[in-house]
Amino acid sequence: MPQAAKLRSPVPAEPGKSAGPSARSRAGSKPAADAGEVRVLARGLSILRAFTPRNEWLSNQEIAAKTSLPRPTVSRLTANLTGLGYLSYSTASRKYRLGTSVLALGFSALANVDIRMLARPLLQRLADQEDALVVLASRDDMAMVCNEVCHSSKSIFTLRVNVGSRLVLPYSAMGLALLGAMTPAEREEALRQISRSFKKNWRELQQLIEAAVEQFRRCGFCTTLGTLESGINGISVAVDTPGAPHSFTIGLAGPSFRFPSERLESDLGPKLLAIRRDLETRLAELMPSAADPR
Repeated sequence: MPQAAKLRSPVPAEPGKSAGPSARSRAGSKPAADAGEVRVLARGLSILRAFTPRNEWLSNQEIAAKTSLPRPTVSRLTANLTGLGYLSYSTASRKYRLGTSVLALGFSALANVDIRMLARPLLQRLADQEDALVVLASRDDMAMVCNEVCHSSKSIFTLRVNVGSRLVLPYSAMGLALLGAMTPAEREEALRQISRSFKKNWRELQQLIEAAVEQFRRCGFCTTLGTLESGINGISVAVDTPGAPHSFTIGLAGPSFRFPSERLESDLGPKLLAIRRDLETRLAELMPSAADPR
């Protein structure tokens, strides 16, 4: 396994000068140092996100391809992340996978998220009633990460979506519902990020998002017709948790022949809105101290 890179290397003093930097130089270098540390942190997190819920072994080359980071950078960061316990290294295959420190972080986060436990019976009931896929998701960069996934217990039709699956934000009903629920300032920043990440398709996406935001304003939900996967339609609402508006979304998806646009809007939309109200009420009762003061 490659050796972990040192965080800092001593810099020799110039002849005739003190080895210690002046107060002015220390102050001037601090913003640059902070920016560098943030960049390293962001790159480290992008490496951790490269691993799927199945936590399969990945080589440095495979991680570099998934993250678009330079291979030498990946090699340095994976060595450091392994030393900290966030990655495990196989000497036989010379590959990495997520380590126990990441799992501990995940379990700590889930322990504080009562919404999954509260939402699951509501989502499963709707999935069984409508013979559909129902998902609770939250945003991570340009993806909506599935936190809870309920398949119909009686259906032979299943979408390949599981807990931890990542759905492309601007093409999914859940991502569009999130954009619709944002404040204008939040949406403006999100659109800047989307335009940078999807340069080739930005004009098409801009029209799709504008229509979705208008639909959300009118109806309180967003629908998609085959945008995420051909032949699959979906609908989604945003969920406010106490002190954290639109931190989650609930989405339903199924074959377009069973869920045409008319049925999504007239039948499934009101049902999802009712689940959202029920869930928000229960969360407010559980965590009244964190509730929005409004």
